[in-house]
Amino acid sequence: MLETGHHYRDQVSKIISWGHWFSLANILLAILLASRYIFIAEWPETMLGQVYSLISLLGHFSFIIFILYLVVIFPISFLIPFPRALRFLTVIFATVGLSLLIIDTEIFKLYNLHINPIIFEILLGENEQTLNSDWHSFFVFVPFLFLLELLISSLLWHRLRPLSRFKLGPIIAIFFFCCFLTGHLLHMWADAAVYRPITAQKANFPLAYPMTARTFLVKYGWLDKKAFEKRITDTSTQSDSRLDYPKHPLVVNEENQKLNVLLINISTLRADMLNESVMPEMSKLSRQGQRFNQHFSTSNNDMLGNFGIMYGLAPQYWDDIETSATPPVMLDYFVQADYNLGIFNTEELTTHKQQQTTFINLHRPQTTIVEGTENDTDTVRQTRNWIKQQDTSTPWFAYVSLTSVQNMETPAGFPAMFYPNIQDLNSQASNRQIALFNSYRNSVSYVDKAVAKIVYQLKQSGQYANTVIVFTANHGNEFNDSEDHSWGYGSNYSIYQTQVPLFIVWPGKTPKVIEQDTNHTDIVPTILANLNAVNNPISDYSNGIDLFAGEFKTWQLLGDKNNFVILQQDTITLFSYQGLFSRQGNHDVRNRSDYKSTSRTVMHEAKFNQILTELNYFYKAAPAQTQN
Repeated sequence: MLETGHHYRDQVSKIISWGHWFSLANILLAILLASRYIFIAEWPETMLGQVYSLISLLGHFSFIIFILYLVVIFPISFLIPFPRALRFLTVIFATVGLSLLIIDTEIFKLYNLHINPIIFEILLGENEQTLNSDWHSFFVFVPFLFLLELLISSLLWHRLRPLSRFKLGPIIAIFFFCCFLTGHLLHMWADAAVYRPITAQKANFPLAYPMTARTFLVKYGWLDKKAFEKRITDTSTQSDSRLDYPKHPLVVNEENQKLNVLLINISTLRADMLNESVMPEMSKLSRQGQRFNQHFSTSNNDMLGNFGIMYGLAPQYWDDIETSATPPVMLDYFVQADYNLGIFNTEELTTHKQQQTTFINLHRPQTTIVEGTENDTDTVRQTRNWIKQQDTSTPWFAYVSLTSVQNMETPAGFPAMFYPNIQDLNSQASNRQIALFNSYRNSVSYVDKAVAKIVYQLKQSGQYANTVIVFTANHGNEFNDSEDHSWGYGSNYSIYQTQVPLFIVWPGKTPKVIEQDTNHTDIVPTILANLNAVNNPISDYSNGIDLFAGEFKTWQLLGDKNNFVILQQDTITLFSYQGLFSRQGNHDVRNRSDYKSTSRTVMHEAKFNQILTELNYFYKAAPAQTQN
């Protein structure tokens, strides 16, 4: 019994010693393979950015492999004290891990993404042809990697005694730990200092979650919030940005149409509100233009919904647009074409960071900015006065954003059309849900009449026939329609929170109703293409399409900076693009009509390759864009 105990301890001790050296060998292999990320990603222009890139490479992958050893191999050493069996299992485990790393580098090269469940399904699916034909041959390296791991395992096992004489273990461990810690501390500093050459690298490696401590530093007075916001504003050059927007400088067409453009954005207005009973004035106006009955916002929140309207870009570009303070191409055009600009926003422009992005370069005599008014009534009044003052010989662009619907407010004395509403009930009323929805409809009814006054001013001043009217909303509003206790917006991607009205009244174009799916990225290219504004193709400045051209996509891309959402004819698919083990977990497929979960296999109907291309098209060295 004693000898058996000694033999067990000796075997385990030897296995653990071998495991340390085998882990080190795989750390070096992983770092060698992962160095490909550095060559694929944009190499930082600054010395500090380059140092961070190398340090984070060493620290991140040494930490990942050490944790895998600690969690998987180390415990098994006590359960399976049989060297050959354990070494064989470890070799298989290491081969799988490094194979995934190689595959991930290739995915990162093609799409600037890391492995996620949907890419796996496409790679391994029997019916998909988008990637399979190219990737089946890519797996031939696995046997060679397996043989290499077997060779390393055998060499280390038979040379444990001479290796044990080297007292380098603690030194190597301290070195890699210092790299890991230094990388996170550098990123924490860079995040607070808005140091782009470092923060731009946060998604370069799989399973990477660099440390940030902005809230902590502000809380304890180590970071001045106002100074931080000023640094974001001052980061207005694109010299260190990975953005490639627009693809080429705008070339203004001298023979462009000198039409006025009135863009009206009603916050949180649902698509089903555009009807005769709630919005009779806008319903009547929509019949004079082209109405898009299946139109969707780019997101379910204010900031990214507004972003889609003004930029014509997928919401996943927001972070880079904000960091580089890049203005939208559409407003750049209006400035270059000497349009008078009027911006009328009931909220403060700083509320959704629009002052630092969308309207950053509009300080010119031809621009009027009215923001933070008392209410929508005041905003509409100032818009009408501005229109009245316009010289008909100079074209103008006006952006009007109203918030009464979002706040469910109506001015004093405005007659309520829908009862019971929230003002009629106490907080304990059983039919509060109905009352809340009726208050919402009353505010929509008010906005309907308020916008009608702006249109009336156009007609009174003789400018209606020369003005393009675009009417839409930044996102919708839910009243537990999906029956999962979702209220308002920002909680899910059901059609109640994302489907919004859109109609465009364009002088000389025949009125019609379009039932194909569209989204906010299509508004900017429709305006610029039909104004004959620039000689650039749409692909130079937008992810969208010209809605009047009649060639519609079979999918729409929605989402936010961490997730993307693919809306198709029957499904809504949500998933994270941060990686297989991201905090958001695996993807989720839901029915479009009722937002109930459905089979994940439905996702394969998406043209996933095109979607990934669109997500990366406006980054440097992205693949050519294709549209459906």
